[in-house]
Amino acid sequence: MTFSLAGRDPETGDIGFAVATSSVCVGARVGALAEGVVVLSQARTDPRLHQVGLRAWEQSASAETTLAAMQDAATALHWRQLGVLPAQGTPLHHTGASCLGACGGVTGDHALALGNFLGSDAVLPAMIAGFEAAKGHLSERLMAGMLAGEAAGSERDPLQSASVVVLGAEALKDVDLRIDDSTDPLADLYRLLEAWLPKAPAYRLRALDPDSAPLSSTIEHPDRA
Repeated sequence: MTFSLAGRDPETGDIGFAVATSSVCVGARVGALAEGVVVLSQARTDPRLHQVGLRAWEQSASAETTLAAMQDAATALHWRQLGVLPAQGTPLHHTGASCLGACGGVTGDHALALGNFLGSDAVLPAMIAGFEAAKGHLSERLMAGMLAGEAAGSERDPLQSASVVVLGAEALKDVDLRIDDSTDPLADLYRLLEAWLPKAPAYRLRALDPDSAPLSSTIEHPDRA
C-alpha cells in the first residue's frame, strides 16, 4: 500500500527517492541509498532487504546482481516489491504476484516508479511524467513526481506518511526529511522541503569545512544576523 519514486540527476550526480503510504512512519521502512544506487523494498516490507541490496551493490556495482541478491534473501518473495535505481544504467524492479493491484513498476530515462494498492493504473506513469517535466533540485523533482501520482489516483487508502532523501556529492545527504503521521503528508513534506533547501548548503559546509561555516543560529534565523 505504497508508492515510491527513485530518481537521479546525471548533471550533478545526485541520487534519491521519495515515498508515501497509508500507514505511519514509511520513512523508517521503505528505501535506502548509497553512492551510486537506490534500493527499495515495499508492499509487505522487509527493511533488512535494503542492506542486502546495498552490500550486493558495494561488491558488484551491478543493478542485476543487487536485485537478484534482494530476491534471493526475501522470505515469501511473492509479497515483496523491490526496486534498484543505479546512478547509471537501467533501473530494475520486481513485483510479487501477491502484491495488491493496481501494482507494478514503470521506468523513465532517470527514474523508477513503484506502487501497489494504487487507486489507478495512471499513477505510476504520472509519477514518471511529473518527475521528467519538473525543474530544480532533485528533491523538488521527486516531490513533483509524487504529487503527480497522488493527483492521478494515489493509493486506495488515505495517505498517512511520506519521506524524501537525496544523496549528493561527498556522500552527504543533502535532503533527509520525513512526515511520520499526517492527514496530508505529501503537502506537509513539500512545505518542509521548501523550508529546508535554502539551509542545506550551509549545513553541507558545516560538514566539509566547519571553520568557514556560519553559526547554526545564523542559518536558522537569518533575519537576526
